[in-house]
Amino acid sequence: MTSMKDLFEKQDATFEESIRIDRKFEEDEDRAAHRDQLYRHYLDTYHITKASENYLKDFFTRIHGHDEEMRKGANHWLYGYYGSGKSHLLTVLNLLTASADLEEEDREEVWNRLDSDGSYTELFETWSSMLDEYRLVPLPINLLKYQSVREQSFSEIILQAVYQARGLSNRLDVAFFEEWYQNQGTWGQRDDLTKEILQAEDVPNADQYSWDDVQQYRILSDLVLEELVERETGTADGLADIQRQDIGQRMAVEAVEAYRQELEAKSEKPVKIVLLVDEVTLFIGGNYQRLSELNALAESIDTIGDGDIQMVATAQSEIEDVRPGLAAKQLDFGILKDRFPHQYHLPSHHVGEIVQRRLLEKTEKGVDWVESEALTARVHPTSTFVYSEVGQNTEPPLNRVDEDKFVKFYPLLPYQPALFLEILSNLRNELADSTKSIFSGTARAILAIVAGLRDRWMRDEKKDELSLISLVDFYDLIQYELEDIIPNEIEVLEEIEDDEDTTEFDLKVAKAVLLLSYVPDSVPQNDANIAVAVMDDLNGQPRTTVRNQVQNSLENLDKYIRPNTAEDGPLLRITDREEREIIEEARKNRENPDWDEIIAALDNELWADIRPRLNLPTSVPYGGDGDNYPISYSFSIDGQSLDGADEHESALEASVVIRGVRPDIDSKKINEGTIYWSVKQDGLDDLRSQLIEWWSFHKATAETETPDTIARDVDDAAERVKSKLASALKDGSFKVESQEPRGLESAVKECINRAYPSFFHPVMLEVDQSYLTELKRLSDDEEYPEWAQKIDVPRPDAEVSTMGTIAKEVRGAVGRTLVAHDNEMGLPALFEKITEETPFYGEVKPAVTAVLWGLCRAGEFRPVAEDGEALAADELLTLSQQMEIKLRTAPSSTSLKEQFIDAGIIEPIQTVDEGIVALEELNESIKRRARTLTETTEVSTETELENDALISLVAAFSNTLSELADAAESRAEAITADDTDWEDVIDQVASDEEWISAVEERWESREPYLLQLDGLLRFSELEIEWLSQSFYDALNQLTQQLNEESGREWWTQEGWQSFDQSLDARLTAIAALEEDWSAQVAETDAKSLATDLEGHQWLIPPLQLPEHSVHDGFQSGYLRPLRHFRDTHDDIQACVSALTNREPGTHDERALKRALGTVSSTTDWDSLTEDRVDTYREKHETVEQLVGGTRPDEIEGVGVLFGDESALKGQFERIVKSRKPTIEQVDGGVVIK
Repeated sequence: MTSMKDLFEKQDATFEESIRIDRKFEEDEDRAAHRDQLYRHYLDTYHITKASENYLKDFFTRIHGHDEEMRKGANHWLYGYYGSGKSHLLTVLNLLTASADLEEEDREEVWNRLDSDGSYTELFETWSSMLDEYRLVPLPINLLKYQSVREQSFSEIILQAVYQARGLSNRLDVAFFEEWYQNQGTWGQRDDLTKEILQAEDVPNADQYSWDDVQQYRILSDLVLEELVERETGTADGLADIQRQDIGQRMAVEAVEAYRQELEAKSEKPVKIVLLVDEVTLFIGGNYQRLSELNALAESIDTIGDGDIQMVATAQSEIEDVRPGLAAKQLDFGILKDRFPHQYHLPSHHVGEIVQRRLLEKTEKGVDWVESEALTARVHPTSTFVYSEVGQNTEPPLNRVDEDKFVKFYPLLPYQPALFLEILSNLRNELADSTKSIFSGTARAILAIVAGLRDRWMRDEKKDELSLISLVDFYDLIQYELEDIIPNEIEVLEEIEDDEDTTEFDLKVAKAVLLLSYVPDSVPQNDANIAVAVMDDLNGQPRTTVRNQVQNSLENLDKYIRPNTAEDGPLLRITDREEREIIEEARKNRENPDWDEIIAALDNELWADIRPRLNLPTSVPYGGDGDNYPISYSFSIDGQSLDGADEHESALEASVVIRGVRPDIDSKKINEGTIYWSVKQDGLDDLRSQLIEWWSFHKATAETETPDTIARDVDDAAERVKSKLASALKDGSFKVESQEPRGLESAVKECINRAYPSFFHPVMLEVDQSYLTELKRLSDDEEYPEWAQKIDVPRPDAEVSTMGTIAKEVRGAVGRTLVAHDNEMGLPALFEKITEETPFYGEVKPAVTAVLWGLCRAGEFRPVAEDGEALAADELLTLSQQMEIKLRTAPSSTSLKEQFIDAGIIEPIQTVDEGIVALEELNESIKRRARTLTETTEVSTETELENDALISLVAAFSNTLSELADAAESRAEAITADDTDWEDVIDQVASDEEWISAVEERWESREPYLLQLDGLLRFSELEIEWLSQSFYDALNQLTQQLNEESGREWWTQEGWQSFDQSLDARLTAIAALEEDWSAQVAETDAKSLATDLEGHQWLIPPLQLPEHSVHDGFQSGYLRPLRHFRDTHDDIQACVSALTNREPGTHDERALKRALGTVSSTTDWDSLTEDRVDTYREKHETVEQLVGGTRPDEIEGVGVLFGDESALKGQFERIVKSRKPTIEQVDGGVVIK
């Protein structure tokens, strides 16, 4: 083949413009010739398919009205992708429903242009009969032309089409004016008036303009319309009202219906409008408002058109897929689907077929050349240019190339159009509004792109004659469009191109990786597939060679292309700026490693995972008890400590120094009780390199939020370091002082044996507060737990000679310290001193405490409080309280223990310390109880009793109690002194404890007696009408008897008996009071009235009464007096009952104290007189007459004239307005119902 022009049938890459329903042709004055031109372009070229036949038949039937058994609705949804012919079919429908044009043509001849072989005679009959019965008027609308202009609604566009069909302007503001102006008398003069107005406005060449120009140009309509309105109405203000229309879906459909009726009035046949709307989905795009508007528009067509208006809308997808981004609006999609009950699918031609047929059709010579040259080239296309591990495949397939198809598609590969289409579709989804992309009609875009690729391929002189169009060529063609869609990724590729360290091949690889990342489900980004994507020379290198180049290129591009760590999606991804900055920073770190930082990072990030891999012994045997004990480890690497926390806090500690990791440290120093662990020398350089590699990335990402891809690399590097260091240590060597143990376990045993003294046991590390609490719960004769025995805690009867090594060591250290400090020292200071002598005591303080506890119980030491008060040994066992405890050396205490036992203070098995503590506690109890009872009696004299003689008697008791408390306080000092007379103190404590116990009981039982006496004597100060003289005489006698007993010690048993016998007037007074109360109640019958008022529903607390209905006059005149009587009667009844009890006890104390409050001048004693009781009874009867049987919330209002007149009047007026009242007269008032 000598020239590229001999290869293709079409010499240029142009292709015929898509069919559009509003496509304009140069109009011929001869209408018949113009129609012939339309028929030739659209009818002659249309091929009826099964899908289009079904649609036309269905549509004609519905227009004809023969759809009784079909689904109702006047809206049709015709959908199919690019190449399906939906716009062509809509244009055919436009011609087949234009009755005005068809009436001038032979109907059969027109049909034959569509159906040249007569295959659809039945469809013809349906169409023809439809035209016989109806006059059809199509209104074609191409929505694509409205995409790039200002935002317009469906309603506005339809109105423009209707007005234009009526001969009015397609500018709605002018059309609205014309609609009004047609009814004015000067409508027929509009051309002349236009010229006149324009001349008056000094418009050049005014006589050349007509009304048609006013319809078209805003500058003219702004001048003419306002003047015409002013001439017709007298004012120009009306123009705004004429042009201001509430445009909506209903208005648009009503305009269509008005146009239809206008035509039908002039027609002999019924008229039907066919609204043909092309590309609704592209017009809707991402605008949900338009989707909602289409729904309302379709609804109006159904309701207003009533079958006389039919709408056909074309779309690229089913209704459910109108806009996937609106998935949350599923309910509205359901409504839209109901509005378009008739959906018709037109199958599309495959994009590859369209591309091949329109752009790649070969000449006969071209076919021969491809077969003889391209198919026999060095790189065989059918076996080389195929993708591997293909997932979601295309048609033709990505993993197979057919020779015949290769010939047809050359220089493209057969699967490339479909692959390009998939890439563009997914790229389009990157946009917020995918409909705004140049790839919105992706199949159409592929046609244009392949045309551009073919053109470039033919003109590229640099390419070999046997070259192919590659994925890289595809990228280069759409690069500028990609800058708008994925600007960040394109910026990275530009950076690769400018990078001095990258090659032209690296850039090709990056382009292929980028595009393949948008089809991860089809073509994985493995080395082989990237090689296929960049190859374009049939005489070039084989795929294996290119694949190796791809691998090298990806390594060189690691700054720009990284593995994708997401669970799904592409294998590789283009890095962002943050990733690239981290990678560059890591490179700088590798060039200058800081080993202090490296080891610190290793400690913080990796050491916790490395330690488990070392198989460290978790326990070792210690001493001769046969048990193993846990071990904790402290590590350092070449002198740099590791801070990793050990899981064994209370364990033996082995100190381990790891040597040989750092290249800058070479120490030979040996410390006691330390394991020196040297790493294996083989592979040490590799270990250090891996450490530096990991640390470089770790440091670079320390202060940033690490991208997933970088994080994965850091994790992988960390894993390599963990494995390498663990392996180097396992194969290393050990040294403990002068020994070189074989194996880690032997090294640890040797270390522990050399690190701890003989007076130590590992259990001491375990002891904490819970262990000490266990000791506190032991009874005196109970065996010690095993742990206490292991650390030598002494028994109470232990001798020094029988104590264990640990106990002897602690005894000696504590004893020496106490002797050096006057035989007494606070525990905190004591622990500090013995820890200075033996440092590890500071680590095992709870264990040392347990040993001290045993030593105190054995009589070696004595715990005391800050003030010298003796404490039980158990006080030592609460660690948080040791700040307040001192320790003393203990004297001999055999005789003292016997005294405690004889006095019953301790049991024989208890210790002297426990006896001293018990004595102190008992003495303190005496003091506390005496003080408490003193305060109780003082409260009685100060707040409860009023009689002077009674107050004097109780005060004498209070003084005696105070003296007892003071004596106990003095004894407390004696108990803590060094020269205490124990026999005397013990006798005093025992005697005082017996006395206080006795008087506590007597006060509790005799206080009610004293309260009753005070209550009776208070009547002496009151003059109550219904109390007899005999009662007052008895009170006078009782007062005299009480005064004579002022010096009596009534709190003793003998004193109380004499005191009670001398007050015989008490019982006389009680009998008189009882008799007087019974007589008064019988005379007035007050009891029956009080019973009637008990629980009365109108005598509830005032605040609980309805404020709006129970008025103040009624409350103060009736309810409040009755409530007062009832409460006063109850109080006096309870008072008399309490004061006439002949043997008051502790259970009567509350009633007596209440009685004391009642016996006063504030109590209304006269309310129980006969006259007062009768008055209360009359009020009760009146209340019962008025509101008896009703609850307060059941009445509208109750009150007393004239105090409540205003409120009652308002309520009465409301009753009269709403219903007819009845008035019932009762005693004391009226009841209005």
